[in-house]
Amino acid sequence: MSRIDELIRELCPEGVEHKTLGEVLEAIPRGRRLTKSKLPEFGSIPVFHGGLEPIGFNDEANTPAMTVMVINVGASAGSVGWSEGPFWCSDGCFALPHSTLVLSRYLYYVALANQRFFVGKVRKAGIPTLAASSVLSLRIPVAPLPVQEEIVRILDTFTELEAELEAELEAELEARTTQYEETRNRLMAFDAPEGHPLSELIRKLCPQGVKFLSLGEAGETFAGLSGKTKADFGGGNVPFVSYMTVASNLALPANIETLVRLGPSEKQNQIAEGDILLTGSSEDLEGVGLACEVRRNPENATYLNSFCIGWRPYPSTFFQGFLGHALASRRIRIQIQGAANGVTRMNISKKRLTRVELPVPPLPVQEEIVRILDSFDALVGDLSAGLPAEIAARRKQYEYYRDKLLTFEELAA
Repeated sequence: MSRIDELIRELCPEGVEHKTLGEVLEAIPRGRRLTKSKLPEFGSIPVFHGGLEPIGFNDEANTPAMTVMVINVGASAGSVGWSEGPFWCSDGCFALPHSTLVLSRYLYYVALANQRFFVGKVRKAGIPTLAASSVLSLRIPVAPLPVQEEIVRILDTFTELEAELEAELEAELEARTTQYEETRNRLMAFDAPEGHPLSELIRKLCPQGVKFLSLGEAGETFAGLSGKTKADFGGGNVPFVSYMTVASNLALPANIETLVRLGPSEKQNQIAEGDILLTGSSEDLEGVGLACEVRRNPENATYLNSFCIGWRPYPSTFFQGFLGHALASRRIRIQIQGAANGVTRMNISKKRLTRVELPVPPLPVQEEIVRILDSFDALVGDLSAGLPAEIAARRKQYEYYRDKLLTFEELAA
């Protein structure tokens, strides 16, 4: 028999008394509004209003440490939070007062388990609002204090283990991503380890070294949409590739959901399989010249965002997939960033872009590099997709045990 079972058998064998929070806490003091404009420059006490992240920091607190909060206004209304240290409670959240009947940490776990109850009580008309009376109407099990202490010990331990596991999973993803990037950089420098099949292939097919060509020598640039107004992007009739799609994709899918309005005789550049699309402008160097490869022809005529640049390599020069990897490698990113200029916003022109040099190894070498990097990319992608699912499964398991621990047979009247 577990320690919790022993305590329940000893202290509350017939069940546990249930009370409303109004019976346990009597009332919830109203927080005091403190706007950002009134906060000191170098405060250290967090200020909570309408969310579980502080809106700023104050010089003093109006709420003690180890306190449960319930957000009462805005998009986060009904959310339950906890503060280890003292804080300033604004009128956008409720600080549940301490009670001799329940441990504050126990109250936190009970409130968190009933967060849906609070969210369900939020008035949605206008600004979402949760009334104090709704919070106080929640009925909770008031277990004997030794039972509460043991439940808190178990759930605190479980919470720590869950946080450690999530950190391990995220560290694994980060390590795999770093390993993938390092492998890509090394392969694009044609520095395969001695004895590696790729090393043997390079030695056989390009004994004098790998040929390099500038983008201007290996293909032609083209511009994105021109002459478009804001109105043209509302109720459009043809698809176009957005800036964010280019900035975040290695291989472009055929189906694009963003639309722009084009007239029947309007001439604009269409994208095609094999094209490389690059961001031409960004707030920083990291965002300039990010590349997206069109790996298959769009189903319908598709166009390019005006803040991007298209580059169409000459036929039979590159194996499909090679350019997407090459343009993301360190040696080429350094060239692209070096070709950008600007002050408040960084830009790269088509002319400067055409000076960037690309490696052009024989097609069998390109194919082998693509095979290696696509396989590695799929592994990282699977891990990236699996990580949220794994974390969600762990949280669901935690919630199941938490709810089970906080479920007691109610003591008969």
